[in-house]
Amino acid sequence: MKKKIIIVFALLLIALAILNYRIPFFHEIGGAWSIGYNFSEKFPENIKIEKNKIFSVEDLKRVSDSTQFLADPFFIKEKDSFYIFFEHKKIKKHPAEIGLLTSKDGEKYTYKGTVLKQNFHLSYPQVFKYKNNFYMLPETQGGNNVILYKASNFPYDWKVEDTLIANIKLKDPTIFLSDTLNIIAATDSNTNLFIYTSKSLNGKWELHKKPIAMIGTEARPGGRFFKDSKGLILPIQNSKLGYGSGLSLYRFQFKNNTYSIEKIKHLYLSKNKSFKEFNYGMHHIDIQKVDDKYYYVYDGNRLENNDKKFNIKRSLKANYYDLKNWTFQTILK
Repeated sequence: MKKKIIIVFALLLIALAILNYRIPFFHEIGGAWSIGYNFSEKFPENIKIEKNKIFSVEDLKRVSDSTQFLADPFFIKEKDSFYIFFEHKKIKKHPAEIGLLTSKDGEKYTYKGTVLKQNFHLSYPQVFKYKNNFYMLPETQGGNNVILYKASNFPYDWKVEDTLIANIKLKDPTIFLSDTLNIIAATDSNTNLFIYTSKSLNGKWELHKKPIAMIGTEARPGGRFFKDSKGLILPIQNSKLGYGSGLSLYRFQFKNNTYSIEKIKHLYLSKNKSFKEFNYGMHHIDIQKVDDKYYYVYDGNRLENNDKKFNIKRSLKANYYDLKNWTFQTILK
């Protein structure tokens, strides 16, 4: 009997060691967010942060004293100007809002204030131009809907245009529109990455016949879809070391009313110890081709302090979802 107890105890220790190795029970604590950006002659296979511009939270505080961070940057170039929309908080207890930076050259930005706020949390302000109109699809899970906004006086005056998906809380809805394919990828609180399709932007958005693409610690969008000759690339957050710790790239290929997924770059973005602004992690990027070059903006956060937080529940839960995803993907194959 004693021998069996020792064996069980040993197996339990081994299991805990494996779980802790995959997703540590102790993790660092993230602090304020900042953004970085730059041009590239070709698609940036590797982001060299040390060569890029940074618009830090300190830069923002110089013109907006109460702002605590800037994250989830999406940009659009219209005529001769660059516009970066981002999530920020002006007052600690108030929900996050959408702010705006503008630039003539894509290098020196000016803060223009808040352009959208609601009585619930806003983030992930994916802005895009469609049929000569400007739209924004931010995260609006606090409103229990996926809400589309339209600008009547771009880049200002954003008003509700439509509810694309009703009565559901989804994180970071990411949209792609074309003549042959319209999709939204978004994640729920149980780390399921869902795929929705529609015949048009304002049409009826329904779950794809293969509704769940991924589950687990890499299953939440981290930026705009990017199209190349091989299909679509979607940045996906990696949260094994905690929320906002990294970002990987996945290729989605849609064909014959179904799709396949392949990871093409593990931890495309992750913490950089050389820069205090990004020494905790990174979790978002927006890459687009602009005037025969590529332009990209990304975010990252810094360590709050040198302490570590013990959270075995987070590790067990994340390991469970990763095991569920592995089983799910194995069955699909």
